[in-house]
Amino acid sequence: MDCGGPVNFTDDLGLSWTSDFNFSYGAAASISVANETRKQYTTVRHFPADSRKYCYRLDVTSRTRYLLRATFLYGNFDSNNVYPKFDISVGPTHWSTIVISDANTIESTELIFLASSSSMSVCLSNATTGQPFISTLELRQFNGSVYYTEFENQFYLSMSARINFGADNEAPIRYAQNNLFKV
Repeated sequence: MDCGGPVNFTDDLGLSWTSDFNFSYGAAASISVANETRKQYTTVRHFPADSRKYCYRLDVTSRTRYLLRATFLYGNFDSNNVYPKFDISVGPTHWSTIVISDANTIESTELIFLASSSSMSVCLSNATTGQPFISTLELRQFNGSVYYTEFENQFYLSMSARINFGADNEAPIRYAQNNLFKV
């Protein structure tokens, strides 16, 4: 999902991005960051810094594993130069505290979970500085059981680090839509 984006589109890798244009909460803002040309990082959706939770409801298939990834590129969308700090949760369960320390760096958090019902929510809340915001929200279904754990009914797997040993540069590597998660 391209948060704050005005239209659906397919990127150069064949990944489909759906706009959250009809999302009833928050506001969309355009950003511009030097050396960032990917369309999904030209907008954000931001929310008031209040005591409410602002949630995206996503349809999933029960008893299926998913990768859930959220990214955040501040880009000084509010023209305040106040780096936000806020929480992201999956339903009622705290997922991570997002701490922005550079307006031009993408922060990312991801997890793997087993869906226990036909929908799930991703929520932003508890801003201690700035406003909660989000750039992208990705949900990718796994085909197979490569990430099976005996505790998957009670816990999710959270990413600790992603390292590309031997890379020529620090650019992220993405695989085309039809190559994702074939196990």
